[in-house]
Amino acid sequence: MAGTGPGPLDILVTGGTVVTMDGAFRVIENGLVALRGDRIAAVGPADDGAEGYDAARTIDARGKIVLPGLIDAHAHAGHGLTKGLAEGRGGPFWLDLMERLYHRATTPEFWYAEGLLSATERLKFGVTTGLAMPGSSPRADDARYAGEGVRAYEEVGLRYVLAIGPPNGPWPFPYAEWRDGGPVERPTTLEGALATAEAAIRAFDGRAGGRIRVALGPSSIAPGHAPDAPTVEAARFQARELRRLADAYRVPIHAHAYGGMIARAARDYPELLGDDLSLAHCTGIGPDEVRILADAGVAVVHGPLTHAFIQDWCPVIELLEAGVTVAIGTDGSSPDRSFDLLAQVHPAMQLQRVHYRDPAVLPAGKALAMVTIDAARALGLDRDLGSLEPGKKADLIVLDARQPHLQPHAAALAPHRLAYAATGADVETVIVDGRVLLDGRRVLTVDEGAVLALAQREAGALLDRGGARDTLALPPEFWTGTRYAG
Repeated sequence: MAGTGPGPLDILVTGGTVVTMDGAFRVIENGLVALRGDRIAAVGPADDGAEGYDAARTIDARGKIVLPGLIDAHAHAGHGLTKGLAEGRGGPFWLDLMERLYHRATTPEFWYAEGLLSATERLKFGVTTGLAMPGSSPRADDARYAGEGVRAYEEVGLRYVLAIGPPNGPWPFPYAEWRDGGPVERPTTLEGALATAEAAIRAFDGRAGGRIRVALGPSSIAPGHAPDAPTVEAARFQARELRRLADAYRVPIHAHAYGGMIARAARDYPELLGDDLSLAHCTGIGPDEVRILADAGVAVVHGPLTHAFIQDWCPVIELLEAGVTVAIGTDGSSPDRSFDLLAQVHPAMQLQRVHYRDPAVLPAGKALAMVTIDAARALGLDRDLGSLEPGKKADLIVLDARQPHLQPHAAALAPHRLAYAATGADVETVIVDGRVLLDGRRVLTVDEGAVLALAQREAGALLDRGGARDTLALPPEFWTGTRYAG
């Protein structure tokens, strides 16, 4: 039994098929995972002496699959309360709407309610660690907005990586604070946005016993490459300051990147490119940019169900073959997705296979690694998360495999069932930091009904403040058309 040690245990999960995602990728039928405090004490076959453990609680996992907690390496806070808005009006309209709502019509109460709803959704889908930017591009005029989301994730009990930094500009950026029934203009400079990010690091990084982390999260790795770009000198100043803050506080950097941006960053601000950087999407990049990422040790977070991937291709296979760490991320739950990360594994595989006309591309086990150990590696958290190994954090999920779509059962087929057929709705138990947060699909940390009611109220209030009730309307083509006109 690997990792056995002295002292009583807090939780013993026994009898299930344990998919470890460790260095040997062991799959243990009738396995055992022993938890002591916030760490994994032992992993191995239950037949090696589970009856000898003195545990405060034993979880019977017979007929079930035990897996490391899932890690969503890229998403956006705010999306939980804007799902489905402006359907059919086109991406530019939707992006402009989100910028207007998030940056000019939100309140601290909105961000708290959205955080509770999204954290609860992630919890019920088995996502134990999730990164999010506050907004489609970050709301960076005041750290208190992001702080309300942090407070929500603390209460639900998940791990949360807040990615906060400057939007793309132009500067000053037209934020507004909602006060006394109306917006009060709060234009923010680039220096002000960077100061907000630093304030967030000081206030939140390491909170909740280390469950809360902060990453520097500029909207773009190359803001000078974006529409309405700031000056080249402003982009270079931003890059220098981000690197200074990342090194000073030992926090990672996370940003969006699309074709041409990586080459521009390598040319104009190469100090940003390093193994503490992860980039979302990376659609439209060519072989030269793949090589830049590989040489610099930069990780990529691929969104198989996002609009960015619909509009352009992320060369996942080329990235992997070049040695780049690639994770799968949800990109948030708006406009047309959910936080069900596990349900994105199969589409991620199938889209690559269709593209290459090759059913052998992207094996199921590798795809599963992209939401566990590789996702942890992308965020620099793999020393503690992403696999079930003694000494790592006690984060795991238990899925009920006694269902038609996950049968017949064989230990060797458990990873196949997870990658091809399982969804977050199959998760029945979630443990984070050695604490049971979901038991029999019942949330133990917050009142789920109260969360839903608060979210409903704040979503309606946002539409009223932003004058956006009309975005609930269905487009004329919704029921009978072949495509949206927008």
